[in-house]
Amino acid sequence: MTFLIVSAIFVILTTLGVVIVWSKQTQVVREDSVAITVNRDGFIKRVLPAGRHILQPFEHVDFVLETKTKLIANRASAVTTSDGVPVTINWSGTYSLKPELITENVSQRLRGLSNAEKAIIRHSDICLRKLVGDYTVPDLFKPATRERVERQLSQLLADRLKPLGIVFNGLNLQVIDLPQEVAEAFNKAKAIATLDGAIRQVDPTTREVVRGAYQLDEILHWDAYLPTPSRMTMKRLQVAH
Repeated sequence: MTFLIVSAIFVILTTLGVVIVWSKQTQVVREDSVAITVNRDGFIKRVLPAGRHILQPFEHVDFVLETKTKLIANRASAVTTSDGVPVTINWSGTYSLKPELITENVSQRLRGLSNAEKAIIRHSDICLRKLVGDYTVPDLFKPATRERVERQLSQLLADRLKPLGIVFNGLNLQVIDLPQEVAEAFNKAKAIATLDGAIRQVDPTTREVVRGAYQLDEILHWDAYLPTPSRMTMKRLQVAH
């Protein structure tokens, strides 16, 4: 009887031990994620996809990466156009991580995926400065030019980021901020172009009258077309006199 009790206790303890060891050696990787394992020396051993996995002796999970598509947005400041104007470009895009694309410097690049957004921002800044330098400010506000720049940027970034294990799906240009004095001059130029286009639609006599009135308004209110600092200076001079 005593032997049976001891045997039963032994079986129970053995079963519990097996369960504990099994649970420690089993790793569940959630959906849209991969787990990176290392050996006892800290070297990367495997990339585990979503699902249940049995870890090998002395193997453990070092970190987990999400592989679902994510949105990223940032801004590049002081990007100089071909006509020498420093602009600030706001952009956004989507990306996902795909470790199996990494074929060189695997260990280093796998660890670098934890900072994927920093890599995307760094490369996008380089590519933006390279491409935007070929266009003038008016060009950047033309829909066809913006679409072409977006396509070129998306392709450049995709090619640069793929070896790093990052799939870049595309970049969209958002708001382009100009220096204040340039924005004022640019808006005036657009207004004049719009007015000139409207004038071309009327008969020749009315066209000359409207153009003459517009030129007269510029002569009478010339200070309104100066940059803001100059206009403020003129007002101070008027007060002084």
